[in-house]
Amino acid sequence: MKDTSGGRFDPNDPFLYFLAGGADRFANDGYDYPYVLVAVNELFTAGRRESLDKILDDPNRKVLLDSGIFNLTNGHAKRHDMTMDMALSMAPDDIDGFDRLWDNFGEIATQYQDRLWGIIELDQGGKTYKPHTRARIEQDFGIIPMPVLHPLLDGWDYYDDLAENYDRICVGNIVQASPPVRMRLIHALYEHAHGHLNTWHHLLGYTPNELLHSLPIRGSADSSSWLTGLRWMPSWKGFAAAKAMSNYPSTMWYNAAEEGSYNKANAVAYGNAVSLGYGVTDFRESMQP
Repeated sequence: MKDTSGGRFDPNDPFLYFLAGGADRFANDGYDYPYVLVAVNELFTAGRRESLDKILDDPNRKVLLDSGIFNLTNGHAKRHDMTMDMALSMAPDDIDGFDRLWDNFGEIATQYQDRLWGIIELDQGGKTYKPHTRARIEQDFGIIPMPVLHPLLDGWDYYDDLAENYDRICVGNIVQASPPVRMRLIHALYEHAHGHLNTWHHLLGYTPNELLHSLPIRGSADSSSWLTGLRWMPSWKGFAAAKAMSNYPSTMWYNAAEEGSYNKANAVAYGNAVSLGYGVTDFRESMQP
């Protein structure tokens, strides 16, 4: 079994929830939540690299480097009027901008690998192309990335192959799945994970909820949905024991026309997300035998 790269990974950690939302946000004073996801496509400019350096200067923080494939492929799918699943199945060379992402991925991953918690592979092309790209990463950059399973595209036989050969794997197809499909994916993963108890599973684009209390998968998750109230909806939900309970009142909605509203709403969203993250981690720790 290969040990995936990332000097700050501790296999004894409880379930961790990583917040995605840009390096600049988490480099600011007051936004010191320890588990952060940063995508390669967010680090194309030097200023963003400085933010990443600032985050990593704190030895207690664990940063997961996302390859940026979701952003790249989602953009390609929209430009070419196709579904995300269709775009994800294409060969890397057929995706707009892949070469630029490859170069930036290699530079950033090699520079920071010892200070990162983990590095997600460039998961473009389905199980036909992903193993080849992963082998290139290992050979060209000397990095062992966390491989990605897309169950709806790759099938569960591919999961067994990854779980037998890597200490950590990522699971996709969750972000754009409907709630019933999402529930079935998580339940199927829980069942398959019984045969790979030493494998760490990272759920891509999954906000922890009460389902994880009944299906305690060993691993972690990430999402940017905690920023929903700042993006396209007037409100966001409050959580209790990882269950979404109710919307915040209208007096706490983000109003772009009101001076200072963004910073206030951002602080509320951040506090909500931190509470959820620590709550899930503490609950899972309390359930350990």
